[in-house]
Amino acid sequence: MNKRIALLTSADHPQLTLGEVLLPPALQALGAQVQICVWDDPTIHWREFDAVVVRCPWDYYKKLPAFLRLLDHLEELAVAVLNDVDTLRWNLNKNYLFELEQKGCAVIPGLRITPDDERSLSQLMQALGCEEAVIKPVQSAGAWRTLRLQADQLEAAEQQFAQWRGEQDFLLQAFMPEIVNEGEWSLVFFNGVYSHGLLKRAKAGDFRVQSDHGGSVQAMDIPVAIREQAAAMLQLLTHMPCYARVDGVIRNGQLILMDLELLEPELFLELDKEAAPRFASAILQSLHAR
Repeated sequence: MNKRIALLTSADHPQLTLGEVLLPPALQALGAQVQICVWDDPTIHWREFDAVVVRCPWDYYKKLPAFLRLLDHLEELAVAVLNDVDTLRWNLNKNYLFELEQKGCAVIPGLRITPDDERSLSQLMQALGCEEAVIKPVQSAGAWRTLRLQADQLEAAEQQFAQWRGEQDFLLQAFMPEIVNEGEWSLVFFNGVYSHGLLKRAKAGDFRVQSDHGGSVQAMDIPVAIREQAAAMLQLLTHMPCYARVDGVIRNGQLILMDLELLEPELFLELDKEAAPRFASAILQSLHAR
């Protein structure tokens, strides 16, 4: 029987977007029935699907309680979700970085800031031991509420952060100059197997590599040693995810993790002609293994 698969997206991208549009035909070529579904559309009957694959619900962080309710609902219906719901919940909060660090993963130094933490940004940076840092919510996407901080230029940032800090937890990370000098490396894996890699660069004068902020992307042949380091990070997880994007910088031959994207990462399927077929195959393999 052909699998009925829902691809989860947002109202801003009702037909998916960018390279993600290559996934439906790749799944259909393998015999799957595919429907693209806006995640908060109340008319969707989720029990009609054999599986829900999270792809472009890129507004979830602005409606987080509703998104969490959807995950709970899918779990109650016993609909297969990729990645699995436990992994999604875990990955929703960037505190996972501290857990991976405890397991021996090379992670950018950071501090968690809770709403009841009254320290100034200056004091927090002193505690982290850095002159330059980046602060962002533990639950966000697309560089939302993300600021680059410099120890001698904090007045404006303090005012901006004061408007946000009571609403949610934040993550303060040491700024990595490699982001500006070289770029952010991304390695895409399907079921733990390396698929393709890329380098994201910020536009001149910025540090944000996302395309929404003028960043650029280039397919890259990732060195084998770096692929192996990224694969080892995935081995630290409780469940091997169907899809994963490992983001980091390279310093002295070591991959230092910035983000492990297991929820709704853009996978840049357009950069490798075999990426979409590989992803489609991985999805069906994951479902058959259940």
